[in-house]
Amino acid sequence: MNIDLVLMCSLFISYFCKINGIKMKQLFAFIFFGLILLSSCHQQKIDVSSVTPPITIGHFDHAFFAMDSMNFTSDLQALKKDFPDFFRTDQDEAELKKRFLDPQIRELYNAVDTSFMDLSLLDDKIYHAFQHLYHYFPTHKPVRIHTWVSNFERLDPILVSDQSLLISLDMYLGPDAHFYQTAPNYIKQGFDKKYLLTDMFSAYFSASLPLSDDNSLLASMLHYGKIHYLTSLMLPDASEEMVMGYAPQKMSWCFENESDVWAYFIENKLLFSSMQENKRRFIEDAPFSKFNTHFDRETPGRIGRWMGWNVIRSYMKANPEKSLIELMNELDAQKILRESRYKPKS
Repeated sequence: MNIDLVLMCSLFISYFCKINGIKMKQLFAFIFFGLILLSSCHQQKIDVSSVTPPITIGHFDHAFFAMDSMNFTSDLQALKKDFPDFFRTDQDEAELKKRFLDPQIRELYNAVDTSFMDLSLLDDKIYHAFQHLYHYFPTHKPVRIHTWVSNFERLDPILVSDQSLLISLDMYLGPDAHFYQTAPNYIKQGFDKKYLLTDMFSAYFSASLPLSDDNSLLASMLHYGKIHYLTSLMLPDASEEMVMGYAPQKMSWCFENESDVWAYFIENKLLFSSMQENKRRFIEDAPFSKFNTHFDRETPGRIGRWMGWNVIRSYMKANPEKSLIELMNELDAQKILRESRYKPKS
């Protein structure tokens, strides 16, 4: 890095803080954590251009609603050949035509078609992401990815079954879409297509990771920490707040208070507790985490998952010989914590 440039930036920052009344300590904290993030992203970037992932991508409803109503029966037969995963059970043609003509589903599809106007762009992003997966897991089985309009039949936007991924594009129309009016704000902020890829890998690794019999808060933290760690490897350009699904100010709160959160867990003997209430407070999706303090609403929900990610990162850094498969299969939470030598930033 150019030293003269650093000095010039330092002088500029000092002057900027002085005229705007910003505390230098506070500003440098943001800069410090920003540099850490940039450094970690840089370290994770790898050349995957030679990797050809054995995946297939199909857009079911794009083909479904393109059928000719006058030739519905013959077009449907062709659709069944192209998308056999959608027709594994016998479905009545009348019911399928009812779906085809349903104005509510058609409205959703039109909104999806507008938001995802060029599906080739989505295909390219998915393909590039899976180049990373097959770089890290070269013997992984082929994967089939399909998109569709779910009509909100399920709350999960990504469904994983065997080696298939089903993506509900109607769950990614933007938080201001009128379809989501009744959803809580902390839920609908995730209904944005910028989260589609992180959701995709979070769901995929959630279905792939072995589950532990350990019911402690720590085990749950590390389970989700593995998911975030693996997702970040598949998407090295995704920011930390993107992987977590956090607003920028919530992510900043995490960086500023990491050591205090860890101290709270230790002092209140929460890590090895198996009380479900603790998981509701710090693991489950919520508008904020529940420390039972006056600043709770400043915190992001699911902060236990982020803390678990920090421990996993520390564990892998301290044990570079560990493979990702070994990480996924290691279910001894206390061993991971001990060998991570995790020490939060203060």
